[in-house]
Amino acid sequence: MRLFVAACDEFAADPAGYRWPRGLRVKPIVGTSDILEMTWSFAGPDGRATFHFESVNEEMYCVWRRVGRHAIFVDP
Repeated sequence: MRLFVAACDEFAADPAGYRWPRGLRVKPIVGTSDILEMTWSFAGPDGRATFHFESVNEEMYCVWRRVGRHAIFVDP
């Protein structure tokens, strides 16, 4: 979790140029411009999440959209 929080802080500092650490398995969802996906387990049960970032009063926040199995990608 610490690695994810640190990565989010770095993303907030420079969203356009940021590259997520490979170990976090974060990538944009195809067909969206601001929704990201994260996979932490491929074994049963698989573990996946979708999230995006919002700015409130000039601070960046991570908003978790869906957490669960592979089916969460139907409506991220």
